[in-house]
Amino acid sequence: MRFLRFVWKLFVMASVFGIGYIIGREHSFEEEEMWEDEAKKSDDDAEAKPAGTTSDSESEVEFEFEDADAVKVSLVGTFNDWNKDATPMKKENGIWKCTLKLKSGKHEYQFVVNDTDWVIDPKSGNAVKNKYEGMNSVIEIS
Repeated sequence: MRFLRFVWKLFVMASVFGIGYIIGREHSFEEEEMWEDEAKKSDDDAEAKPAGTTSDSESEVEFEFEDADAVKVSLVGTFNDWNKDATPMKKENGIWKCTLKLKSGKHEYQFVVNDTDWVIDPKSGNAVKNKYEGMNSVIEIS
């Protein structure tokens, strides 16, 4: 009888943990599929244009962020693969600034303050929800 009780408990535990594991893995597979779809879409866009042609015009855009307590501020977005080390900003007269050349289209972005706080642009009136249930500022270059 003890052996059967032990086998039953083992079966129940395996079922509970197995289902939790499967649900968790299923969710991560969905994220991986989304990332793969995004990567494939950007690869398809790159292949659609022959090498050496630039149909998208570029415009210089100046980004500014004001935070008196900030020690370091970086600009991250779709234009630099959300890499917080790619576009550091410089402090000029108490305002963090940087200038980028951006291709025409919509670009989502945020500021990373002190390597930890991801903040939308308070001066931008345009923001969209991101996949992490937060918000991203949006700039559109025509």
